[in-house]
Amino acid sequence: MATRPWSPSSPCLKGHRFMIQLPICPVCNEPVADQPATHWTNAYRGGSPWWHLADNSPICAAADGQPSQPALVADPLPVDSQTNTWLDDMSRLFAVDGPYDPARLGSAITAAEHLTRWLHTATGPFSALLTLPAPSDVASLIGHLHRNIRRLARVHAQTGSHLLNQARHAHLASLDDSEVIDAVDDVHAWLQDAADWLAQSAQASGLAWSSARKVAAVNHLGASCTADGTDGQEASGDGS
Repeated sequence: MATRPWSPSSPCLKGHRFMIQLPICPVCNEPVADQPATHWTNAYRGGSPWWHLADNSPICAAADGQPSQPALVADPLPVDSQTNTWLDDMSRLFAVDGPYDPARLGSAITAAEHLTRWLHTATGPFSALLTLPAPSDVASLIGHLHRNIRRLARVHAQTGSHLLNQARHAHLASLDDSEVIDAVDDVHAWLQDAADWLAQSAQASGLAWSSARKVAAVNHLGASCTADGTDGQEASGDGS
């Protein structure tokens, strides 16, 4: 996969190891995912081609006519120095090749609960002025929400399937309880409904993220022009 570094002028990136890498179509600069929206509730089977989030279309073709490979760009999120140690600990604690057990799941859920509570407060009418002062910050948060909703859609669907498999296994082991089986069937159906709704929500938030990135890019360009003294004031000065 090709890597396209973020612009050196982006704020607060140098010296931080914990940058989020986003897969972007190298042709149209739109965010992409390695599964079409119709597969977001399925077990993960990523691969080519990649798909645009904005309209669920395949990634743009490269010069040779074959599907492009996404470029990785860094999300320009600032990370304060006080959290570097905590981020390092979290990356080790929840490593992809780490243990999968109830205690680790409990730790992940507890951490997510605390972070969710903080985000709820940080997006209030007054705290948002400090937390999300620029369109790029808002775009980063929308991107996080989109990716998280996609994960939640999959987790809902796969958890329901897992519980159903557990109940069927118990049934085959002669632990027959028709009420339990009926309840598990209901749970599976409800979670699948929730997964389908979440997948639709993820599609909508993907569209919002795509548009928010455009707004942030225009705002960044405008701020750069103003800082360089190349904005519309020069034009008005020439005509006076």
